[in-house]
Amino acid sequence: MDNLQELSDTEVDEKILKLKNEFKEDLFIPVHHYQRDEIVQFADYTGDSLELSRVSAKTEAKFIVFCGVYFMAEIARVLADERKYVFIPNRGAGCPLADFAFPEDIENVWNILNRLHPHEYIPVTYANSHAAVKAFCGRNEGLICTSSNVAKIFKYILEGGKRVFFMPDKNLGINTASSLGMGNDLCVVDGYSHENLNEKKDSRLVIWNGFCIVHRVFTPDHVKYWRKKDSGFKIIVHPECEPEVVEASDYSGSTSRIKKMIEGSPAGSKWVIGTEYNLVNRLSLQNKDKVIEPLDKSVCANMSKNRRRDLLSTLLAVQRGDYTGQVLLSREVIRDAKKAIERMLDLS
Repeated sequence: MDNLQELSDTEVDEKILKLKNEFKEDLFIPVHHYQRDEIVQFADYTGDSLELSRVSAKTEAKFIVFCGVYFMAEIARVLADERKYVFIPNRGAGCPLADFAFPEDIENVWNILNRLHPHEYIPVTYANSHAAVKAFCGRNEGLICTSSNVAKIFKYILEGGKRVFFMPDKNLGINTASSLGMGNDLCVVDGYSHENLNEKKDSRLVIWNGFCIVHRVFTPDHVKYWRKKDSGFKIIVHPECEPEVVEASDYSGSTSRIKKMIEGSPAGSKWVIGTEYNLVNRLSLQNKDKVIEPLDKSVCANMSKNRRRDLLSTLLAVQRGDYTGQVLLSREVIRDAKKAIERMLDLS
């Protein structure tokens, strides 16, 4: 086998395309919006994490090579038929946001919450979390959410007379609470500091203290800069941004909403987008009849870990029957995590 590092980018791309043709319907490559263009070019489908996992579950392909970060490949593993194999080109592509919340810490806070208000809290985890956290929610009558449906899920739980224990993204939790007019009826905790639970023990919303390093880059000063530069720009940001940034912007929304708003806007529209730079740059290239600028250039280093040589190496391993790099989860985690996902789907 050729030393992949000695191949030119063009040679690597040609080999990937050749392998795709050889695998035919046995191979499916879902690619997240935040991936590099060198990976996007090989996508069988592009989308956000949960959308890609749902599509992956429906494919007839035997091999799913998920180009995103690890928690996304885990969702695909949870939803896909057990006879399918799920891989990720670079297993080091993690998610710092997901790393803020580990089951042991969550269990500790959960026990405190249940002592304060027995059977009143419903755990909700953002899709950007480890499979074990999703499984925790599944075991405890909870569910997962996305940035598209989090407000709907919060509202459903609160209107049912229950309280919400949300993890791991503080900003998404606070921004959602604000959109629902909850004011300060919330409490922020983490695995190291939860003494404030006693001070705010009647909070209807308890939020885990985690954040996305990509979206935390954006500040109100960035918004002010673009307002001053050209008042004709509309500013849209992801709800993982700090609340002050969301409040100062014109719109906030999930990756899918951002994409739809840009693509559906009239020619000549001028946009500033506060989310991962690879997506912003791609939207600019694909919508040349509009002016599209990044709020600031913020790249997800973990998403960027998947490179063309990683993809080729994965495909070559699968071709020779080496499945040691596949994403594996225990039957119990798959069972419980699937419960949390299915509860979300029932509400969607």
